Amino acid sequence: MSRAMAMLLLLAWALPCHAVMAGSQSAQGVEAELSAPPELLAALPARATDRHQPTMARVQAIVDFMTGDDGLALRYREQPTSGIAESYARREVNCVSFTLMFVALARASGIRAHAQASDDVLAAGMRDGMVYRVTHMDAGVEADGKVVSVDVGWRDVLAEREPHRISDARAVALLHNNRAVEWLLQGDIAMATTEIGRALSLDPSNATSWSNAGVIQARNGDVDAAERAYLQALKLDRDHVGALGNLVGLYRVRGDDASADAYEAHLERAQGADPFSQFLLAGRSAASGAYVDAIAHYRRAIRLLPNEPVFFRGLAEAYRRSGDAIAAQRADHRAEALEAGMAERRGIRDAGGSG
Repeated sequence: MSRAMAMLLLLAWALPCHAVMAGSQSAQGVEAELSAPPELLAALPARATDRHQPTMARVQAIVDFMTGDDGLALRYREQPTSGIAESYARREVNCVSFTLMFVALARASGIRAHAQASDDVLAAGMRDGMVYRVTHMDAGVEADGKVVSVDVGWRDVLAEREPHRISDARAVALLHNNRAVEWLLQGDIAMATTEIGRALSLDPSNATSWSNAGVIQARNGDVDAAERAYLQALKLDRDHVGALGNLVGLYRVRGDDASADAYEAHLERAQGADPFSQFLLAGRSAASGAYVDAIAHYRRAIRLLPNEPVFFRGLAEAYRRSGDAIAAQRADHRAEALEAGMAERRGIRDAGGSG
């Protein structure tokens, strides 16, 4: 799974939708989840809280405190997605927990900070019959009349567009969305349902959370509730690839080929403008030996998202398999250059590793 952690699930094919909305959280609850424990605040270095210092100097002091060996020495761990207090206790974060902790520390220091998301980040994987993709989260700081992004710089995440500000409620909802996915992957449907309910109560306008709710409901055996959740996702985002793909599978299993065909046509149109979908189609073509088709899909993915090294690695392999060693070498060189740039931006080591 990628290091960016706002997850979208797609199934090959738990409760009614009104039940998923249970577990409502108040504004006070959001504020509590975005508060740092007193012992963490007490550990902040004086240079981070000195309001006579320039804002960016204080921001750097907070980042150094969070990542440096003489501070918290936080390490990256993909799962679980933890709240601020638990991340502090474990000294482990992913991009969601890092962002929430930074925002809490910055605000406690008198710095105007907020969470941000990048919608067109490529990151993907497969597990337990599910395909998932994710969206990166980082922090924004208001300083000197502009907004500066603060990002740990994951090596395998790249956003082509500028990140956009998200509300505190959506930031906390993404944390619960991740927890829902993590519980689902562990086979705990009850906990997954509880967490996706919290996510939706905080941010009912998030199409991805609705699509994920449908996946959880389908895994719980309530196909009708899953259908309603996917349709709600499409009301919010008519080209949501996850919800479209899940509906196609649901209608095929149900034997409703007319509906499946209609949504499949819509899905194909949406996939044409989606680099991640092109990447998946390329992989499927390559696996079946259709390397010409794979190359076409990889090249389209690159046109849509030009600086993703994973695309170039796939393209290089497809060229090699098709017998074009020169083109494969060019694609490999481009991937290496992009990977080197990402490595330079990386700001935190893996938990249990030296990377």
